[in-house]
Amino acid sequence: MSWPAPTGDPIRPAMGAASPSGDQAPGTDHHSPTGQQVGTLPPPAPLPPPSSDSTTPAPTTAGGIQTLAPTGTQPGLARLSEKTGQPVRPWTIWAAAVFMFGGAIAVTVGLLIAMWAMASPWVEVADGWTKDDKFNEATWLTAQFPSEPASGWRVFFAIVCCLIAVIVAGTVAVIGYYAFAGYGWTRIGALVALAVSLLSLLITPIAALSIGLVALGAGALWLPPTAPFFNRWHLVRHPVAAYSEPVENVFYGPLPRYR
Repeated sequence: MSWPAPTGDPIRPAMGAASPSGDQAPGTDHHSPTGQQVGTLPPPAPLPPPSSDSTTPAPTTAGGIQTLAPTGTQPGLARLSEKTGQPVRPWTIWAAAVFMFGGAIAVTVGLLIAMWAMASPWVEVADGWTKDDKFNEATWLTAQFPSEPASGWRVFFAIVCCLIAVIVAGTVAVIGYYAFAGYGWTRIGALVALAVSLLSLLITPIAALSIGLVALGAGALWLPPTAPFFNRWHLVRHPVAAYSEPVENVFYGPLPRYR
C-alpha cells in the first residue's frame, strides 16, 4: 500500500519503472527472490585455534573495548585473596602466631601453678590437715630468697612473679597478633620478645617452656615466605601515589570526531 504524500497527491511510480505483469499480484515486489533465486549462504569460517603460549595474556573484547587479562603476582609480593582482597598468609605466619600465643599460655599456666603453691600451705594427712609451707619452693625466685610466713617479702615476691608473667605474656602476645596482621616490624620485635621471655626462668619450669615456643615463632618470621607477605601488607597500607603527566596542549571546543 502507498501512503499519501504531504500534498495529498497519491504516490505514483517513477517514470520508466516496470509495471507489474499480469501474473503478478499488485503490490508484490517483482524483485523479491523466489525459492530458485535464493542461494545457500557459505558456512562461517572456523575460529583460529588458541595460542599455545600461555604466558602472554590474550586480549578480550567487551563492548568494542579491548582489555587485557590480569597479570600474575608481582615478584616479591604475596598474592591477594579473591574473597577478602587481603594478602594470603603463608604457613610461616600461622606457625609464628601459634607459637607466640602458645608461649603466652605457657607462662600464664606456670604462674597459676606457682600461685596455687604459694596460697595452699595446708596438706591432708592421715589424721587431718597439717601445715606445709611451699611458698619458698613455688618459684625459682622465691627459692633464692627464702622468707618467713606472713612477712612483707612474700607479698613482694608474689607481686614480682605476677609482673614477670604479665610482661612476658603481654610482649609475646602482642608480637604474635601484629605478625598475624602483617606488620614487618614484628621480625625485630620477635627477637625482643625472645629476650623478654628469658624472665620466665624466674618462675617455674612450665613457664620456661615459653622460651622455646617464642624461639620457634621468631624463627618462622625470618623464613623466606614471610617477607613477601609483609611487603604486600606494607604496599596495601602505604600505596604509592601515582601522578599523571601534565597536559600541555589543551583542545577547546568540540573534538573533530564530533563535528
